[in-house]
Amino acid sequence: MMSTWACVQNKGSVNMKTEQILLALEISRCGSVSKAASNLFIAQPNASNSLALLEQELGYQIFERTYNGMKVTQQGEAFLQYAYAIERNMQKMYRVREQETRVRLSVVAYAYPFAERAFTKFCVNYIDTAHSLKCRLRRIGMVSQGMEYLKRDEADVAIVTCRQELYGQFEKEFQKEGLYSEVLAHTTLYVVMPENHPLAGRETVDLEEYAKYPCISNEGLDKNYAPPEVEKLLREVDLHIVMEPGEARYELLENTNSFVICTPYQEEELRRHKLIERKIPNANRNLVLLMKEENQHDQQILRYVSLLREEISVWEKEIL
Repeated sequence: MMSTWACVQNKGSVNMKTEQILLALEISRCGSVSKAASNLFIAQPNASNSLALLEQELGYQIFERTYNGMKVTQQGEAFLQYAYAIERNMQKMYRVREQETRVRLSVVAYAYPFAERAFTKFCVNYIDTAHSLKCRLRRIGMVSQGMEYLKRDEADVAIVTCRQELYGQFEKEFQKEGLYSEVLAHTTLYVVMPENHPLAGRETVDLEEYAKYPCISNEGLDKNYAPPEVEKLLREVDLHIVMEPGEARYELLENTNSFVICTPYQEEELRRHKLIERKIPNANRNLVLLMKEENQHDQQILRYVSLLREEISVWEKEIL
């Protein structure tokens, strides 16, 4: 790694005080002005003069000159503590650009299109400028999965959902595990089926009536996803197909009397695939953002969250 001194020299115009501080630090490390000058590639007389000017400006000696080399004075000890802090901050400043060009993001989320679109936009924003890009999006179906990914540092952000009436107890658990949580939106569940489904023409349908038709659901959904009535339906249905959202699911819905229980589809999707949806009563849920508390100010994570908010806003307008 390039030394702070070399970084300063490479920047051209240098404040003399900064140069003097770095010189004093190097002298403290090697105990000799001549060795410090050699390490920093400056002439020994110039180094001695620079140190003298610094001590004159401070009004006290940083070092005591002895036959055994340079010995740090009591006031010098205090000075060096501040000098080390300055050096560390300078190194951080020079690494800012490097950090900007190294992009890392890992997201785990329920199968929400807005989470995927935000992730895609995040990658597009950085793909042409990043020196290194390592991003990953994984699907999950349970709140506990999202929490585990975060606790194991295998994800930076988790997008999960739970029934609204359970959020209070989840929030306490999030806090206990050192996780920041925020409700991004309120959603509800719908039954989605083809327009020609035998139950499509009915104004009201009891949930248990769907049990004799094929049901499509995501992998690994837990009991916190839907109310007890929906869970009972999923247990009682005889024809149960587990598959992730995508074109294959649309094709299955279009060509069978199947149904899926999910968040509302966009109007364009419903028209294109000739589907209809029916709202399920008392199936309100919270869409929740999770991250470690110490990551709340991470700029790359915040960038993704900003894109996520934008996509959720678009999604909410499309489904209303």
